[in-house]
Amino acid sequence: MSQQTPAQADLACSQCGRMFAHSDLVQVAGNWVCGDCKPAFLSRVMAGGPGAASPLGWHYGGFWMRFLARFIDNFVLIAPILILAAVLIPNLLRPRGDALNPAFAAFSLIFFLASFLAVISYEVLMLRYWGATVGKMVCGLKVVRSDGRSLGWGVSFGRFFMCNVVTEGIPYVNLVLMLISGIMAGVDQEKRSLHDRVCDTRVVYKRSAA
Repeated sequence: MSQQTPAQADLACSQCGRMFAHSDLVQVAGNWVCGDCKPAFLSRVMAGGPGAASPLGWHYGGFWMRFLARFIDNFVLIAPILILAAVLIPNLLRPRGDALNPAFAAFSLIFFLASFLAVISYEVLMLRYWGATVGKMVCGLKVVRSDGRSLGWGVSFGRFFMCNVVTEGIPYVNLVLMLISGIMAGVDQEKRSLHDRVCDTRVVYKRSAA
């Protein structure tokens, strides 16, 4: 009985962007490099260390620029939610006899679920189709995979879940995880925060990723 050789997954060279079989690439300083690009890439690593050999000439978004992008995103999302709440909630809080309006509890649950769905849709859809949220666009940033590819559905959702639910969403634990993630983004040569490491993503300036 004949045995079929399993197909090798194609990977992109981090320098020229061409696709190769896994066996045709070597990993240098954490980056997959083809034979044609290896000599020049290795020379840069030897001359300036791993930080001088960023894939495809990327410039990574630092902690404060990413913080500003996050602040803009929060404003874009939270401002409409607060306005809607300010308009609707006072009417629902008006008492009916000796009890609060029973519609308030139902509205609170629906409002929370709708807000959470809006946040998920905002970040996941924008990362999937544009590679950046509004805040990152304003700051000139883009999220890519470590090999330069755009984010798929799974990575886009996984990055949202890791950042917004695991890192920031768990009470008390979030204080520790957010501190660790911020330190990572500040000291890592590729400016990777916790969710970047888990999802194998990089936040780079768009002009360097073009």
